[in-house]
Amino acid sequence: MPFTSKDIEIFIFTRNRPEMCVQAIESVLAQKSLGDIFLLDNSTDDKTLEFIKNYPQVKYIRTQPDKPFANFITAQSLMSKPYTMVLHDDDLIHPQYLKLALEILNKEKNITYLGSRNTIFYGNNLPKEYLNPSDLKKEYYFIPNQNLFTLTFWSKPNSNWSSAIIKTGAYKRIDIKALYIKYGKVHDLVFMSQIMGTGNAAILNDKRALFYRNHAGSDSNNRATTMSEEQIINLLKLFFERSRTPDFLRKIYFLYALTIAREYYTKRYGKDFDKFMLKLLELGLITHKMILYDRRRTNILLRLRFLPKQLLYKLNFWKRYLRKIT
Repeated sequence: MPFTSKDIEIFIFTRNRPEMCVQAIESVLAQKSLGDIFLLDNSTDDKTLEFIKNYPQVKYIRTQPDKPFANFITAQSLMSKPYTMVLHDDDLIHPQYLKLALEILNKEKNITYLGSRNTIFYGNNLPKEYLNPSDLKKEYYFIPNQNLFTLTFWSKPNSNWSSAIIKTGAYKRIDIKALYIKYGKVHDLVFMSQIMGTGNAAILNDKRALFYRNHAGSDSNNRATTMSEEQIINLLKLFFERSRTPDFLRKIYFLYALTIAREYYTKRYGKDFDKFMLKLLELGLITHKMILYDRRRTNILLRLRFLPKQLLYKLNFWKRYLRKIT
């Protein structure tokens, strides 16, 4: 039997963002066909409940605001359909998102993860592409390997947890608290990597499928959610292990690991990255050649030296995994 929209449960996670939450709900309701929709509200007040009274299609559930990961854990207890989609309250999806997702689910076998590339927008300035949507491109990356899927987080076909359609059994196996303790704010990347222990992934290639909002209240802009040295090391160790086989994945790790480590480190500590870089060298998580590559930004000779590697793995490598929806 082919999958239908009734096989996908949608959970919208919200906390103290009633106006944004309503926009997220409306983006879901704009889909052609829908299954069950749950709004899990971890707010510290009743404003969200007031805002959503005009949406009887949405099943409202209040969770405990003082309980860590209450929305996620509640969703795990409620999930009952083959697939689950979680949408964060500050993000929006294109009206054709679920339609194309179902076409892929019914075309490819054993999809564990189905997500999309994204368009980033800022604050309350909703993008024109969302307000006046045109048809999405009917193409996607088919990723048949857990290691390969994990490395996409740092490379061209990257995708998100928000709006991803994931096998419910994979969701239920995740201990979100343990991941957060070990990896900090990027526990969502590790979560996605772990759910891909078996099965295949598909990533829609149109950035307009998901509109990802960056705003002052976002966790990404909150210094309190930045990562410790230990958590950055844990993340690099995970990506290092995922890059062992096949060999080309090591090249992707080579291109991105040091840049990512610097980004996370400086967000929290602001300086002394060179000391941390020496620690990464001692642990074998980076090499001297990676440091040379990182310095290409300020050295034209190094830029030319590494240009062939960049062109191959940043621009051309992923084309072999691109497929059409017919």
